[in-house]
Amino acid sequence: MKYSKCIVCYEGVGWIGLAVNLALSILKLFIGALSGSHALVADGLYSAKDVVTSSVIIVGLKVSQKPLDQEHPFGHGKVEFLLALVISLLLLLATGFLFYFSAGNLLEGRHNVPHLIALWTAVLSIVINWFMHRYTYCVSAEINSPSVELLSNYHGVSSYASLAVALGIIGAHYLVVPWLDTVVSLLVSVHLIYLTGEMFWNAFRGLMDTAAPRKVIERIRKVALRVSGVLGVGEVRTRQVGQELWITLVIGVDPTLTLTKAKALAVQVETALVESIPHVGDVGVQFRSHKESREVYEHVRQEGFESLGLPQDKGGA
Repeated sequence: MKYSKCIVCYEGVGWIGLAVNLALSILKLFIGALSGSHALVADGLYSAKDVVTSSVIIVGLKVSQKPLDQEHPFGHGKVEFLLALVISLLLLLATGFLFYFSAGNLLEGRHNVPHLIALWTAVLSIVINWFMHRYTYCVSAEINSPSVELLSNYHGVSSYASLAVALGIIGAHYLVVPWLDTVVSLLVSVHLIYLTGEMFWNAFRGLMDTAAPRKVIERIRKVALRVSGVLGVGEVRTRQVGQELWITLVIGVDPTLTLTKAKALAVQVETALVESIPHVGDVGVQFRSHKESREVYEHVRQEGFESLGLPQDKGGA
């Protein structure tokens, strides 16, 4: 695992992203207004969105890594989700205004051929955003930060947005189709609305203690069952706390085991999960006799079916 090495990149990725995106945003907004390219102005808002995301990372890094305390027994990891939720609402307002402005330009026929300086600015943006996408993707994959993952995705999208802007400028300038630049501006604003809506939904799910994906839960079961002495796995509960995954599960053991041996077996399972499941923050393993653990698991499964309004499942675990 590269976590200890990648933490250095994580501590700097917010500031690097902030500097790069702030420079790109100012450059594209200025050149877009100077050259008459509505699409480049919209692309500048893409970079402005990334400036906000970088700021969230900087704040999240300082707050989410605070140690546990009595008022925050589960840590401060959710601050990234909370910040992303607030920022996404602000971005939705900004992109809604951009959509309204672009649609007005298109309907009223306010078109003009941008100066070629807008094209070279868009090309520069493509190169820089693609490099930043690869850099932030590496950091997010190792650190498991929702904010860095968002920043990585947005850099990738921004590179494609800048490509669309470049193509629109080429079409408007060389194919004498001046409305292409306005159409690209409209399309970019629509995609921004989609991205900010996705950001809002992911942040909302994080604040609601959404469980890990089913494939992760199944992997947790398999890891626990590989530990010698574990006869079964009952209830498994997971929650995403910022960058970390917290796990609680029940294992079935031989009822003839002493409490000391059963506790030692639970510790082995905890160790195996920490070593096998990425980004585990806390693991709690309880033990019961094998029969009792299966009964608990079946009870939880049936409660899940009933809560969804489905008929009770009669099959095995």
